[in-house]
Amino acid sequence: MTNTFRLHVTGRNGRTRESDGQIGASLLAILREAGVDEISAICGGNCACATCHVYIEPASLLPKPRIEETEMLDTLLHQSPISRLACQVVPTAGIGTLKVKVAPEE
Repeated sequence: MTNTFRLHVTGRNGRTRESDGQIGASLLAILREAGVDEISAICGGNCACATCHVYIEPASLLPKPRIEETEMLDTLLHQSPISRLACQVVPTAGIGTLKVKVAPEE
């Protein structure tokens, strides 16, 4: 089994890029390593600001969000059923490909 997965990222400007992500790392760290600089994560990845809001498909491949993440997402105007906080998502084995879109700024 591989320790990586394929990541397709669409930025706010519509630009797309592909890279590999490391299983077990936070999606926030993976996106930063891939050069996605549109995510500020001003709380440092502590689930306290929602500035790392992204849309992820297929969401069914990820563990369900914890209550703290759900509560933070509930404060957003642009929340959708596929909304997640990149700082709280840790891809696990078995994920082949994730599509991530950076959410609009709040």
